[in-house]
Amino acid sequence: MSETYTLELLAQMTGLSAQTLVSYQEHGIIESNFDDDTVRRLRRIEHLRESCEMNLEGLRLMARLLDEVEFLRDELRRRR
Repeated sequence: MSETYTLELLAQMTGLSAQTLVSYQEHGIIESNFDDDTVRRLRRIEHLRESCEMNLEGLRLMARLLDEVEFLRDELRRRR
């Protein structure tokens, strides 16, 4: 089981403001249970935001696509 984090600790760990995290949560980019997967997701999202200058809607779409890719990879691993 993965450890869960408070909003304040997640902000400190990622270097993002609590306001940004709440905005990401409101737009469906991250879930409300802050854990190691959330940290990993935020690192990916922030990389995309900085390198591709994506807006919130683009980030939301990209996050969903990354989730789908991860799901499909897990499915392939299980079949082997």
